[in-house]
Amino acid sequence: MKLKLNYILLFLTFTLSVSADNLGFTKEKPLLFGIDEDYPPLEFIDEQGEPNGADVEFTKLLMKRLEIPFEYKPNNWGAIANDVLQGRVDLGMMVYSPYRKDVTNYSRAVIRLYYQILTRKGAKKNYGLRDMHNMEVALMASRPVRDTLQKIGAKLIIVEDLTKAIKDLSNGKYDALVCYRYQARFLTQKYNLMNIEQEDLTLTPREYCYVSNNKKLIDAINKELDKMEDEGLIDEVYGNVASTFNGVIIPGWVYGCILAVVFATLIGVILMQKRNTHNLKNALDLARQNEERALESEAKARKSEDEARANAEMAKESEAIARANAERAKVSEEEAKRNAAIAEQNAEIARRNAEEAKKNEEKARQNAEAARKSEELKDIFLGNLSHSLRTPLNAIIGFSDLLMSMEDDTMSREERDNLLQLINKNGLDLLHLINELLSLSEVEGDKQLFKREVTDVDYEMGQYASEIRLQLHKGVQLDVVEPVGGLRALIDKKLLRIVTMHLLENAMQHTTEGKITLTYYLKAGGLYVEVKDTGEGLPEKLKNNIFGLLSDKNTYTHDESQDNPGLGLSVCKAIMDRCNGKIGARDNTEDGRGSIFWYWTPSEILN
Repeated sequence: MKLKLNYILLFLTFTLSVSADNLGFTKEKPLLFGIDEDYPPLEFIDEQGEPNGADVEFTKLLMKRLEIPFEYKPNNWGAIANDVLQGRVDLGMMVYSPYRKDVTNYSRAVIRLYYQILTRKGAKKNYGLRDMHNMEVALMASRPVRDTLQKIGAKLIIVEDLTKAIKDLSNGKYDALVCYRYQARFLTQKYNLMNIEQEDLTLTPREYCYVSNNKKLIDAINKELDKMEDEGLIDEVYGNVASTFNGVIIPGWVYGCILAVVFATLIGVILMQKRNTHNLKNALDLARQNEERALESEAKARKSEDEARANAEMAKESEAIARANAERAKVSEEEAKRNAAIAEQNAEIARRNAEEAKKNEEKARQNAEAARKSEELKDIFLGNLSHSLRTPLNAIIGFSDLLMSMEDDTMSREERDNLLQLINKNGLDLLHLINELLSLSEVEGDKQLFKREVTDVDYEMGQYASEIRLQLHKGVQLDVVEPVGGLRALIDKKLLRIVTMHLLENAMQHTTEGKITLTYYLKAGGLYVEVKDTGEGLPEKLKNNIFGLLSDKNTYTHDESQDNPGLGLSVCKAIMDRCNGKIGARDNTEDGRGSIFWYWTPSEILN
């Protein structure tokens, strides 16, 4: 038996192209494509004086698919940008800028560019944006990056020649250099700068697009880009710039290794097939011998079969008798099965009823326990509240009775003024306590309490800080640490104000020197807010129950030594419980004194 193997490799290429009707461009009047003379590896003029780079290669392919004649117009970047924006060239490539979107037309993103920070080896590692405060940082002109770095206090040096800048960094002229990831990789490899380290920055990646004053041209390019992305042409051209696995460029030698492995595997398959063919031939010879032996055995078996057929006839008669007996036994067995099934169903119903009764009993016990605790909490609340209300009321009534019972000339003007101030202060404390009690009642009773709306968190936090600064003790400073780039969220403004202002007022009351810091940022899918002070710190006896003062019969609603007693922290805890948030407090070990109060609430962050 001979086997013939045929290996056929078929390549099918389907190319779809859609004409853009040339959009008015001809060989006599071609499209002018402006490129930067020195922007490797995307676009540059090579040593032979020819346009080169990924942008040049990709645009050549794009224009061919659109059937548009075109010419390159090299220039420096400043001139190219102005030529594109003012229509002196028909097409260019730029990073998308919201500041230019109303004066020109951008295509969809061709690739996305990610920022990195470059430093010399041996310098501090793991830079974040806040770590760049007071650092000398070089960068190409970019308004979003410049504004962000200025906001965190970096010392900026704007450069025009990135090649020179990275060499200056290597020689120690700057502390750091900010540029795109592909630029950093290309320049450090080209100039063999072994003392340079690269690290990603948490800045929003930029979109690299075609740009033109011709809206129809951009529309045609967008349609063709969608097709080229589906065909994998964008990754093919920009693979050395943007195509990565977890940020690592796939070197060409890897593809060579893969082809070598595939070729070796193919050779192995061919050799294995030949060996299998030889084994198959031997198996066929053995099968032919076995077939001859089987024919001999078949003749003997046929004789035995005739004898067995006679025995089978006799067995049929016995089988018929046995079948009749089996039918009668089957009827009795089915009846027994039905009775057993009914008994099993009844047992299952009884078991379920017992479980249901047990659940009802446990539920009734839990309800009774909840009712008992609710009644106990109610008594504790009324006792604590009566204590808090009675203190300022006793002061007001006692001092007012004293004033009414004494003659005008019995008490000095200064003593009378002191009593009136005490009456006024206790009245304000009583009003503050009643307002907090109403806030707590509103949080506990309003089922439609949470009315979320789009909120500029930066603006709201700034307003709260402005209000508190007017009330701070002399010499106390209030700082606000806001996230880089701003923060907008879908949240209830009213509850945001109640909780944040309570924590700020609490810090203000207990801080007579030093500073208070309000910090907020995105954390774990929600808004995290922290108020840190350098004041008196947490009272030792209240540390374990600072938010639960209304639930413990051994504590009061406030510390008698506080200037402004109230239910503020209990209101904050009730709000956080209602919105599935968290709240807590701890000692300020960072400054060596004071306390830190914080809360986290789930929120939809919009940027």
